[in-house]
Amino acid sequence: MKDLTLNEILESLPKISENRNYWFFRTNSGEYFEEFRDGNFIAIGYNEISLEDIKAGNTGNDVGIEILGNRIQTKYKEKENRPNYVASQLLKFAYKIKKGDIVLIPSASSYNICFGQIIETPAYIAKATGELNCPYSKRKKVRWLKTIPRDALDPNLYKLMFSHHTITEADLYAEYIDKVTNSFFIKNNSAHLVLKVQTTQDIKAKDLFEMGGIALDLLDEFSKEENLPYKSDDFNVKLNLQSPGLIVLSGVSMGGIVIVGIILVAIAGGGFSLKYGKEFTTGIKTDGIIEKIKSFLTANSNIRMKKELLEKHMKDLNIQDPDDLVKILKELNKK
Repeated sequence: MKDLTLNEILESLPKISENRNYWFFRTNSGEYFEEFRDGNFIAIGYNEISLEDIKAGNTGNDVGIEILGNRIQTKYKEKENRPNYVASQLLKFAYKIKKGDIVLIPSASSYNICFGQIIETPAYIAKATGELNCPYSKRKKVRWLKTIPRDALDPNLYKLMFSHHTITEADLYAEYIDKVTNSFFIKNNSAHLVLKVQTTQDIKAKDLFEMGGIALDLLDEFSKEENLPYKSDDFNVKLNLQSPGLIVLSGVSMGGIVIVGIILVAIAGGGFSLKYGKEFTTGIKTDGIIEKIKSFLTANSNIRMKKELLEKHMKDLNIQDPDDLVKILKELNKK
């Protein structure tokens, strides 16, 4: 059987570009939220302004905004009293929102927020059909990732909801958005493991702190046993203590974070099965890192006791598996 190595797992982790941008995009007070989401696009109005008109204003400075603003004023006259503002929004839509960027759209009253990734940089003109309610013809294609109730979001993202612009730059919120769109990823030369605490009960400090301490203790002991350079001191932990909430483990010690992730997934038993003792089975067919971690977790009574206590705390907190890691392990297993 193939030896699944840490490097193979690391190479398969989602890598987020430092140049990725983030946008909050209005849906006409939620009127077009479902249509954007179901149709896999975002769209902006002012249909009488063509893509060629917008291109003429793409000079990269205020001159271009003036040029495009004048065209808007000519076509819409007294119907539009802020032509330069509209020009800046249209230019942003056409040229600043690029492939790979993340876009957030709100439903009515922002009760739900849908997160998606732009899959093509060029805007396109949609052909009118009788099936569509959205009249906006200028569009960009989006692959929607997930829809989250506003109340389940990090409170730091609430500030975005107060913006009334059609398009709002959201790069300042990248840290919080990344944790929604990915549960295990590499960015800025660091790995980030996001654990979702799903309990709706009050979080007990003992569960929270003992869980983290035990997981890192197991990493230290496993690294020592396997003569690996990873140490718990190399990691940073961030907590969002709302319930439900997040625990984020980050650090440049990428291999160490992968090991912690595999330990937690193994103990939680979700995504792929790990059973201990004579009936041991695994959905990952390998004699490599998974097998080593399995053997380590059953090595002696002290380790088994820590494993069982960690399992209890994870159950009490209702920790969700980092689905990105589970997906990677399954894909590598298929290959």
